[in-house]
Amino acid sequence: MYTSNEVDRVTISIPHSLALQSEAVRGELKISRSELFRLALERFIQEQNNSRLATIAAEMVEEYRGNSELTVLTVLDGEDFA
Repeated sequence: MYTSNEVDRVTISIPHSLALQSEAVRGELKISRSELFRLALERFIQEQNNSRLATIAAEMVEEYRGNSELTVLTVLDGEDFA
């Protein structure tokens, strides 16, 4: 739980249909509206971070494959290389 010094109050506007769906979900989960939106926002931010990391990793793979200085020792890799 957060103390009052650790939280910011935020006002948002969402479509009525989404509000109705969120009320149903929070009722099922027995959590407050604030908790539901906090959880949803945390999940969205984590997904964005994961997507950003995947993009960076894909770019690094191309950099690795295209840079002979980075791949010079791969000729030593054998079937038993872990």
